[in-house]
Amino acid sequence: MPARPRRIGPQQRRDFRAGARAIAPLMPGSVVFGLAVGALINLAGWPAWMGPYASATVSAGASQIAIIDALTQGAPAVIAILTALVINARLALYSASLAPVFAAFPTRWKLVLSYLMTDQSAAVSVLTQDAWPNPVRRRWFILGVSGPFTGVWILGTAAGAILGPVIPAEWQIGFIVPLMFIAVLVPALRTLPAVAATGISIAVVLLLKDLPYGLNVLAGAIAGIGLASFIPDRADAGGASGGGSPEAVAE
Repeated sequence: MPARPRRIGPQQRRDFRAGARAIAPLMPGSVVFGLAVGALINLAGWPAWMGPYASATVSAGASQIAIIDALTQGAPAVIAILTALVINARLALYSASLAPVFAAFPTRWKLVLSYLMTDQSAAVSVLTQDAWPNPVRRRWFILGVSGPFTGVWILGTAAGAILGPVIPAEWQIGFIVPLMFIAVLVPALRTLPAVAATGISIAVVLLLKDLPYGLNVLAGAIAGIGLASFIPDRADAGGASGGGSPEAVAE
């Protein structure tokens, strides 16, 4: 006889709800950011369905805004794509941080949770991993963290695209794009390189706001990444210069 499908039990539902509660304080920001992206879709004159469709398939608000900004300014597609790729380079860092968190998960869970992962849900998943040592309970908790947050993001984008601009039209591009850098980078402000990258990125975006094709966004992203790569992390430097033998450090 074929095996009966496994049912979701009370424990899994509790773990899922715990994840949803953990991410809940960040959800209003997701709604606002989604409204802004949807409003930009509306302002660009594109079909409203493109807002939720892009959020469901790309699920990266920062790069979505950058692409919209570039294309509405008449930039070649290659510039829009390159800008999005540079901004999304941070996802490689998330992958490295999440690898030990996801290590014990089945492949199907890794694929689903990776698809749902955002800046905020990645941060919550990494910061709470020690509180969920059981990998089965942990994956349901992370599903509760990432699933509702992504759902709210998609719905917010749809609402913004349908309802139209939610902030003054003259603020749309100039205000939201620098705000995008703050929203993406502030959660990572835990080290000196991160603070430096945030500062230089925002400064370059604002100083070069008159560049055509949204090139100020691309320049800001590259400048922030480049500067951060030359600044040592104080925590790493302290660990390297601290007294004691390697054995003592390992202990």
